[in-house]
Amino acid sequence: MPRKKWLLTFSVIFVFILFTGFGCKGLTAREQSALAPINLEYWTVFDDVDAIRAAIQEFRATHPHINVYVRQLRQDEFYNRLIEAMSEDKGPDIISVHNRSLQEYLGKLSPLPASVRDTTSYIKKSQLGDEIVVNTVNLPMITLTQLGNEYVQAVKGDVVVNGKIYGLPLSLDTMGVYYNKDLLDRAGVAEPPKTWEEFQAAVKKITKYDRKTGKVDQSGAALGTGNNIPGVDDLLFMLFKQSNVPFVSKSGQPLFNNVPNNTGGESPAMNVMNFYTDFANSSRDTYTWDESFDNALDRFVNGSVAFFFGYSYHYQVIKARAPQLNLGVLPMLQLNPDKPINVASYWLQSVVNKSKHPDEAWDVVDFLAHSKATKAYLDRTGRPTALRAYITAQQEKLELQPFVSQVLIAENWYKGRNYGAAVGALKDLVHNWLLPAPNSDQFLQYRQQLLNNAAAKVNQTL
Repeated sequence: MPRKKWLLTFSVIFVFILFTGFGCKGLTAREQSALAPINLEYWTVFDDVDAIRAAIQEFRATHPHINVYVRQLRQDEFYNRLIEAMSEDKGPDIISVHNRSLQEYLGKLSPLPASVRDTTSYIKKSQLGDEIVVNTVNLPMITLTQLGNEYVQAVKGDVVVNGKIYGLPLSLDTMGVYYNKDLLDRAGVAEPPKTWEEFQAAVKKITKYDRKTGKVDQSGAALGTGNNIPGVDDLLFMLFKQSNVPFVSKSGQPLFNNVPNNTGGESPAMNVMNFYTDFANSSRDTYTWDESFDNALDRFVNGSVAFFFGYSYHYQVIKARAPQLNLGVLPMLQLNPDKPINVASYWLQSVVNKSKHPDEAWDVVDFLAHSKATKAYLDRTGRPTALRAYITAQQEKLELQPFVSQVLIAENWYKGRNYGAAVGALKDLVHNWLLPAPNSDQFLQYRQQLLNNAAAKVNQTL
């Protein structure tokens, strides 16, 4: 039997012996009832299962009667499996929900209560023998004020709906720029770029073309398309906002199609779209990427692209797949360094409204996300913190600094019920932007219609 399964089995047997039969001698009926074994199921999609299980073992040191079974599912099957399980009253008690998908899951979640009934126990040894000490209290949960003070600003804007808290994060990710140091050195780029202008210049130097076909053989950057760029929606949001061009309203309503055109030429929104897609436009001098290429991450790992825009979790993925890669990481490039822009992408731990043990489930979530166990989780996973208290210490870690330095200003652009469909609309926008206009005489009208269509599709998901 594997060690982890053996430990879990042993702990369950130990609790059963300790708190049933002869182990309950000296306990009142109320204490025996409070220590009745409870089983919770915890479903997640992220690859931090070992770190979560380690934290849960710490929780069970004082709550040995609560067993938490952590299960990892694929993201593409998670929602359907959840619906199926809940329809049979066999669903999980705790689930991980992406911050962009909270509204989609909201009707299936239970809000955080003001307090939970918390029962702890431990064995007190004395000369007269062992004694089981049981303590039951009403444990206060985090308040709205605490949430705003202790977590970075993006969290409160995401997890609070109608004055209720629907989940807590264990970490919070932002977007940065990974680069291949060897490719920069070979192209004569002495220092990584600090501005978008320097970035464009570096891309031109690094890009190489096949002499026979004229196609890109080595890409300066993975940028300009939609379907093969992870986080294309976040990139567009940041570019729009850095350019002072509205992208969405505070409630998530699309605004990128309503930007006034006061020049008679292309609107500011069109200029932002041109800037992004020019990296995949063969008629531009920044041409470096193509819709026919493999996924951006794959090409960065195999050494055929110099710059890759990704999140902190990509660091371990890249190091695992290409340990020899001479890797560097930068914070997100900015048009105005005095007003930096970034995105908040993270997972919330929430309690399902069909849970038979909501107090115990929220007790577990509170322990994982809002206690000393949170720091241990962050240390194990190497992820950026959502709690302000750990930011300073994390900035001293070289691989984390570019990402954690941005968590205070990161924000979430999507507030709807179908994030996947919204991203699909933006991918279609980018794809169609790269196609020639059907009628060159109505070029601007065609481009505006593309923006209108994308905005309408996003709006349908709200």
